[in-house]
Amino acid sequence: MTATGSHNSLKKQQDFPVGIIEGFFGTPWDMRSRMTFIERLPRMGLNFYIYAPKNDPCLRSRWSEEFTAEYTSALKQLALKIKSAGMKFGIGFSPLGATADSRKNLPVFRRQIKHLAEELHPDYLALLFDDMKISLEHEGVLQNIFIRECLDVLTPYGIRLITCSSFYTTDPILEKVFGKMPECYHSDLLKGLPDSVDFFWTGSKVISTEYTEKDLLLAAEILGRRPFIWDNYPVNDGRKASDYLYLKPFSGRNLIPSLASGIAVNPMKQTFLNLFPLASLRKALETDNAELISEAAAENLKFCHGGSFTDFMGTCTELFASTPVSEITDLKRNDLLRLLDEMLLEKKSALSGAVPADGSITDTDVGETEKIRNELAEINEIKNFLNGKYVFDPACLTG
Repeated sequence: MTATGSHNSLKKQQDFPVGIIEGFFGTPWDMRSRMTFIERLPRMGLNFYIYAPKNDPCLRSRWSEEFTAEYTSALKQLALKIKSAGMKFGIGFSPLGATADSRKNLPVFRRQIKHLAEELHPDYLALLFDDMKISLEHEGVLQNIFIRECLDVLTPYGIRLITCSSFYTTDPILEKVFGKMPECYHSDLLKGLPDSVDFFWTGSKVISTEYTEKDLLLAAEILGRRPFIWDNYPVNDGRKASDYLYLKPFSGRNLIPSLASGIAVNPMKQTFLNLFPLASLRKALETDNAELISEAAAENLKFCHGGSFTDFMGTCTELFASTPVSEITDLKRNDLLRLLDEMLLEKKSALSGAVPADGSITDTDVGETEKIRNELAEINEIKNFLNGKYVFDPACLTG
């Protein structure tokens, strides 16, 4: 490959959408933690962040109510933070029940989309019809109407529209939980929509362990375009998944850049622990070589964790991924909590000594301080996990 060809290939990889969709059920992250977490993402090679918590009522259950000035201001600050980190900002919008009376709801829907576009200036708007009960045979026709209305509002602003249909996988669990898919659902849904409208897809399952060529080509056939992967690893908001922490590197993702239009990762309910799997994502999109993926993850983690802490996390990875927290023995749980408390004291002491007595701070000091703060947050997240704080939310219907 020529030098020019190599440069173009690298640029294409960098431009490929790889980011986060904060779309899990349960208690949303607090804004301060979210902001700090966002600062770490560019180092992992991520280039966008879509805010779409299932438990933000303004974007779901109370979608038709006018946004307060305080709420809009908070989202503006979030957008500014994401863009200042060099990433694109997106907002998710789920108009629950809107299709039941489209004549009444369309004007309200248009007003809300216009407000989001004008006030937040997002790069992406995700229009989400997932996790909604299906009772109308012509649901695809109705959702198509809302997508068209949304596109009409967004186009003048140059905002990219990504939508998620009610049937975003071939996994039969969706019909069991939300109702039978209408016979012409996808043909009705897609009718007349331009190729510029992206569609989320979770793979062959709601939670897919890999994305094969067969899976991705089937998705493209169903959607009439390359899928935009909504990756439900490492999210842990389901009935069973809430008992685990998924810290292992990504795998089985190397075909996504050539057969999909982007990938959005749905993170765990814990905030900073997501840095461990995310450190491997970019390399996992390039290769399926586990050794190379692990090496890349280790290199990325050096920038936000100390070596000893990364080693400690490595000893816990298999335990938390394979053993439900409710089945960890009291002896093992108490040993871990004791060790975590010791580490907590050690890290707090190190943090207090990280700033010189004269108050001068070098770039090295800032880097070390960030590492310690990451580790303090993660220690507390593990403690809370072991103590049962992150329990299953029954609202997660696909759990």
